[in-house]
Amino acid sequence: MKYVAALSILILLISCRSPATGPVKGVLVVYGSGVDYELVDELLEDIQLHVITVDTENVFNFSSCTEEMFRGDLKSRRTILFVAEQEGLLPDMLHQIDGIYHANDVWATGQDVFGIIFPEFTHLPELSRQLERSYNEHLSAYIYGSFVSTQMSSMERIDSLLTLGFSMDIPKSYHLSDWDPDAGFLQYQRFVSDDCLLLLSIRWIDDDIVLNPDEAVLWREAVARHYFYNAEADSVDRSRVAVDPFKLHELSGWMLLGMWRNPDHLNAGAFTSYILHADGRRYLLDMEIFHEHREKEPFIREGWIIMNTFFAGG
Repeated sequence: MKYVAALSILILLISCRSPATGPVKGVLVVYGSGVDYELVDELLEDIQLHVITVDTENVFNFSSCTEEMFRGDLKSRRTILFVAEQEGLLPDMLHQIDGIYHANDVWATGQDVFGIIFPEFTHLPELSRQLERSYNEHLSAYIYGSFVSTQMSSMERIDSLLTLGFSMDIPKSYHLSDWDPDAGFLQYQRFVSDDCLLLLSIRWIDDDIVLNPDEAVLWREAVARHYFYNAEADSVDRSRVAVDPFKLHELSGWMLLGMWRNPDHLNAGAFTSYILHADGRRYLLDMEIFHEHREKEPFIREGWIIMNTFFAGG
């Protein structure tokens, strides 16, 4: 009975917690008084990841506080990293796997809390991967409705795409701007603000041609020029494009990440694309971002999260 009562109290406490808050890509670093913050600063530089499009952008936004300052709203942050001199100084609820301590929903729901013993800690790439996984989960929850009730998955859209031979989970915050199945092209748009526009496009062709990296860039450029509104002069900046082998579920192809330009309108932006092959059909999934002189990394990642829901066939 005591166990049942304790479990009931624990469930009640968890259910009363508020959702995690703070920047979706933010990581709050909490360090003890005996930790050399200059060394922590070097650690953060080592675990920082980057996305290169128009500029080189940081993936994580780090902020920090001492253990004494860690109270109030800081305890509700989405991602928290504790840096301590020894295990006994980390929060008790963290569990260690391969040198990284972790727990979910410690002070808020939808929260990831990590901990490391410093300066002995050496698993830097794995810590970066864990923090990126946390960022992806927070951003996905935001896109699909946990934090913004008007942005959610739309089963009606999935059903309509299935009639075309594929599916993708497109949030309702994206409005349909171009539906032309006969031409093999669809586009959805999201107006983030007066200064930020996202274009999510799907282009497909029935053929068995496997493109090489240069041909992949040319095809993405041609699709933008032919199908995007007022984009006849669009081009992919060859000096700022990366083409990497890519696999999504059971499909193989290329992932593109780079910069587009339009000299007619004196503007530019970032884009990311998946080029995939499946059952005699070639697909281009593309997210284009216009957010002049401002960050683009979160929207590139938003494109990846949405495009990762793509499935060919039923």
